[in-house]
Amino acid sequence: MSNRDGMHTAKPVGLNGWIEAGLFVVAISILNIIYAVASAAGANVIVFVLYSTAFASVGMLLISGLGTAPLEVIRSVQSWLYGIASIAMEGAYFLLLSTVSPAEASLTVRLTIPASLLMGWLMFSRPLSRLTLLGTLIVIAAVVPVFWFLPEPTRFVAFVLAMTCAVIAAVKTFASEFHPQNRAARTVIDKLRVTGLVVLATTIVGTAVLVPLSLLSEFAGVPSFGIVPPLGAYWHLPTVLLAIGLGAPVLVAMNYLTFSSAVKITTENFLATSAFTPLGALVAQILAAWCGIIVVPPFDPWLLVLIALGIFGVMILIRGRRGIT
Repeated sequence: MSNRDGMHTAKPVGLNGWIEAGLFVVAISILNIIYAVASAAGANVIVFVLYSTAFASVGMLLISGLGTAPLEVIRSVQSWLYGIASIAMEGAYFLLLSTVSPAEASLTVRLTIPASLLMGWLMFSRPLSRLTLLGTLIVIAAVVPVFWFLPEPTRFVAFVLAMTCAVIAAVKTFASEFHPQNRAARTVIDKLRVTGLVVLATTIVGTAVLVPLSLLSEFAGVPSFGIVPPLGAYWHLPTVLLAIGLGAPVLVAMNYLTFSSAVKITTENFLATSAFTPLGALVAQILAAWCGIIVVPPFDPWLLVLIALGIFGVMILIRGRRGIT
């Protein structure tokens, strides 16, 4: 079975790709709540993500096994692209959150949608219909006011960070879509194995970057810039326990759904569904606050208009891409 890019793919396994993309939105909305719980428990969020990623890879590989050629998967260029992009995304998004509110950040990173469409057109010659372009312009129109109403000193920085997140997210998802072993996976277990090995590569990249930086910050006086975790964060017991019990299961779902859905519906369509993430995150926050799990930060009601506008644009965009996937 061949797709429009001329690459061989096996018959899709698991759920429908659009359902998987929807479940990804649910998973990432839940992850936002888990971040809040971990932060309230005193966890360093970056270390929490590193541990959650590590335990997620171990969990997936315990279920699937290593297979016959695990090193082939780990050595794949796409595996390392995915791993490097995952770590870079966390760093860029962390910096973005230092300049805008979480609600505003979730809206600004919708720039992943036009970024992925542009990359798909330039790199893979994927067509862009007029309806797709119209939907993309509406999505952009839903993001621009966020920057417009930011204080002038932070406006440019927020825009650069949001664009950085958008490009990194597109690279990360394209890496999962075009991962050769992922495309060739014939069963759910096969796909879980590939995902687990790629997430293991992500863990290796994260550890190789963060631990030396923490050591340099601790013993050589290298500035941490508020990003590099202190050494004490690595043996904070609540961080480890929350990563095992909450973070890892959600990251298992998120990484598997990314790898599975992107192949079935393409990176552009998968990232288009991210327009529903701010709404999902808002609903999850309200439910978590109602249950007494977290305290909901102030939310500007006018952002609901932008969320609705972004969703409207995505619906037009997806309709315009019908027949492309």
